[in-house]
Amino acid sequence: MPKILVLGSLNIDFVYEVPHFLQPGETLSSLSRNVYAGGKGLNQAVALAKAGGDVYFGGAIGKEQGEILLNVLQENKINTNFLKVRPDIPCGHTFIQVDTKGQNCILLYGGANQSLQEQEIDVCLSFFQKGDYVVVQNETNLVGYIITKAHALGLKVVMNVSPLSESIKELPLDLCHMLIVNEIEGSTLVNLSASDEPKAILKGLIERFANSIIVLTLGKEGSIAGAKHLNDVYRCSSFKVEAVDTTAAGDTFLGYVVCHDSAQDPLEKALVCATAASALAVGKAGATPSIPLNSQVDEFLAKHGEPQHSNENW
Repeated sequence: MPKILVLGSLNIDFVYEVPHFLQPGETLSSLSRNVYAGGKGLNQAVALAKAGGDVYFGGAIGKEQGEILLNVLQENKINTNFLKVRPDIPCGHTFIQVDTKGQNCILLYGGANQSLQEQEIDVCLSFFQKGDYVVVQNETNLVGYIITKAHALGLKVVMNVSPLSESIKELPLDLCHMLIVNEIEGSTLVNLSASDEPKAILKGLIERFANSIIVLTLGKEGSIAGAKHLNDVYRCSSFKVEAVDTTAAGDTFLGYVVCHDSAQDPLEKALVCATAASALAVGKAGATPSIPLNSQVDEFLAKHGEPQHSNENW
């Protein structure tokens, strides 16, 4: 199985349960407070590992509280040889509000995640071989450099186009093996509206990024995926579950999609397993603690059956 390198972010998540999201000028008492290890890179690495991948992590943490993040990686048997410690920079961290419906809003501070250096990236990437995977997000610096270097080495780059920013369009996304986006991110990349038909957004993305597999997530409506070299569009509905915390749902979905892709499973199977994994993730509080094991996903599918899914011609 190919190695999977996550070159991404790690954050300390301060999670506050609130009756509703804070409004301008409002002071609000939280119902609870918890501290978790998080960050899109860390969440995705844990999801990849729990899905069965051979996972490595490259990134940076601050010295203070950084052991919390390191421990989570090591507990999940993720190789940390390429993780750097910055003694003079704080860890990345977030303040997350979770309302009574399980929805969240997030304030992010980049910290050590924004301190990656080109030489460190070069050393890290040199360990991997053609056909291995590199997973990146938009929560670190030098994302464009990582994509370009990894592609030149024959590595398969997976980009999670989140969080969305104006700089996204300047990245060499056409070099990516796979792009995973939601409706807002996907429509922005092709100058459409998030209210447009998902199939139209997907078609626009496939036309623009002709060498990439496109996975478009649709929240409660599931997901849709395709690529120029595939004849079909793959649709997968979501499971109807009660949401407790949606913080890691997208990262869990990505981890399972990429792990199944690296195992050369059909895209349809990858979407089904990723959908089940994210359904399990929203049922528990916290980011990494909510991510299920592959065996739990199998049990969930055996109990509930596969979600509705189909292949459609263009």
